[in-house]
Amino acid sequence: MRILVLGAGVSGLSSGILLLKKGYQVTIWAKDLPPNTTSDKAAAAWAPYLCNPKEKVMRWGKNTLDYFNRVIAKDSKSGYMKIKTAGLFTAAKNDQWWQDIVPGYRRIPAKDLPAGYQDGYEFEGLVVDTTYYMDWLVSLFKGLGGVLIQKEISSINEAFAEYNLVVNCTGLGSRKLFGDTSIFPVRGQMVKVKLNGFNKIIADEEGPNSLAVIIPRTHDVLLGGTTQENNWSLEIDPKDTQDILKKVASIYPELKNAEVIGESVGLRPVRPEVRLEAQKFGGKVVIHNYGHGGAGFTLSWGCAQEVVDLVNKVLL
Repeated sequence: MRILVLGAGVSGLSSGILLLKKGYQVTIWAKDLPPNTTSDKAAAAWAPYLCNPKEKVMRWGKNTLDYFNRVIAKDSKSGYMKIKTAGLFTAAKNDQWWQDIVPGYRRIPAKDLPAGYQDGYEFEGLVVDTTYYMDWLVSLFKGLGGVLIQKEISSINEAFAEYNLVVNCTGLGSRKLFGDTSIFPVRGQMVKVKLNGFNKIIADEEGPNSLAVIIPRTHDVLLGGTTQENNWSLEIDPKDTQDILKKVASIYPELKNAEVIGESVGLRPVRPEVRLEAQKFGGKVVIHNYGHGGAGFTLSWGCAQEVVDLVNKVLL
């Protein structure tokens, strides 16, 4: 069975890889290919951020975490890093709604919190360095027999002219391609600095320094960030860079003089709920897999597994 996947970000490549492993013939068409996708700009740390519905996110997130730790971790070239992940709060906070699906979840003792913070949690999380991981996905996809083509379409009928079954992983592109006006961008800018000894991910998502994140990777540390709704700009904003540096230095003063070595911008594809379902167009079928918000990597393999299940169901 021949299947077309639209989109070569983390969702499209993960879906294509699992479909290939199930014996399907898979081609990807995409407007942008790595290293120029939104996924290449992502922080790519495991965190259920800007995504719903919670009960499905719990399942997809757990399955993704398990897949990363069980399968991806075996290949040292993938860019996978197991790393402690912490969230900080300026006031007492209830436990996280997803706490039961992550290993090692615990509250951080008050004595171990940075100045100005009253509560926090940490768990055994992970990050994938996209400078390695996206190329690794492409190599795996092609190695399994997948075909990757840079091609932009303006109508789904262009895909239906050659394929009866299409998997849609176009993210924000679905706004135009399928008329989905519920999906919108949340702009995220990140700053890269030289490695500085940090050995865990730190995030303040709600306090006065939000959104502040510190994410050590293989050869750099990502600092963030911004959450600017309906901002379509992909240009680096120097004011955002300065604001990011100020926020992270408020948490850890030793970052005040961090050496900036790069900046990036990505548009998170946010909608009220992740869309993962089959849609029929006469005798043709589209399986949608998009709208993951700030959790594309967090949900990637779990959603890809469900794509395979939907394909199998459609073909029964």
